[in-house]
This record gives sequence, C-alpha cells and structure tokens, in this order.
Amino acid sequence: MMSNYQRILVAVDGSKGAQIALEHAIEIVKRNPQAHLDILRVIDINALEYGGAGIALDGAKVYELEQANEQYMFDLNTQLVEQYHLDAAKVHVHLRFGNPKTVIVHDFQPEYQNDLLIVGSTGKNFIQRMVVGSVAAYVIQNAGCDVLVAKFE
Repeated sequence: MMSNYQRILVAVDGSKGAQIALEHAIEIVKRNPQAHLDILRVIDINALEYGGAGIALDGAKVYELEQANEQYMFDLNTQLVEQYHLDAAKVHVHLRFGNPKTVIVHDFQPEYQNDLLIVGSTGKNFIQRMVVGSVAAYVIQNAGCDVLVAKFE
C-alpha cells in the first residue's frame, strides 16, 4: 500500500541514478498534490581538492563552485515547475556543503521532517563502494523515514 507522503526529499548529484530518483520524486508529487518536494544537492567537502592530492581549493574556487551549483539548482527548480506544472510554493531546492551521507540523514531530513527520502542507486564500482561506501547504502541503514532507492540499468 502506498503511503500518502507529505514531505519528499530527493538527493541529487548529477549522476544518472540521481536523475532517475528525481523522476520518481516528481511522479510521487504529481500523485500527491499536497506534498512538498525538497531537492537537495550536497557538495562533498572531501572532494574539494586538486586531483586527490590533498591540496584544498582556495576560497575563490570554492565560491565559484558554490555559485555554479546555486545557479544549477535555481534553473532546476524553474524547469521542474514549468515542465511538470508543479506548485512553485511546494518545490524547494537546497544546497549544502559536507559529507552527503551525514548531511542527508542526520542534518537535512530531521530538520525538514521529510517522510520519504529518494536516492539513486550508486554509480560507484565495487572497489569504490568497499573503500568509501555508497550514499544509498548509508541512507538505507540510517534514515529516520521511508527510503526509496531508484535503480538504473
């Protein structure tokens, strides 16, 4: 039986899995017109270094990255509202810095009290999942709400 979700969170990172997760979120919101859609992009602070050499980006580069991501999220919001005829007052985009696993599960979801969290299945290979783990696996194990993992082929 499908629950009547009120506050849906979808995490996006530019991957194919995240795109499919967003498509699932849109379909759920369209079936539940009273639902709010939170779209979250987390910029991984551990990835903000030159080529994995441990050299942090300078403040200007971080600001440039933040501005580009803010514009991307603003454009995404506009596109979704216009293309899918969603209620603009019920679609919100968010940008955060941090570890995506902990930001999604321990910071954002409890703060916004989302009752459904949608993530894309991992785009990482087996070795990457073994070393750092996938965001999807962490979310499934630790989320305080229902989780839908959108798979892609």
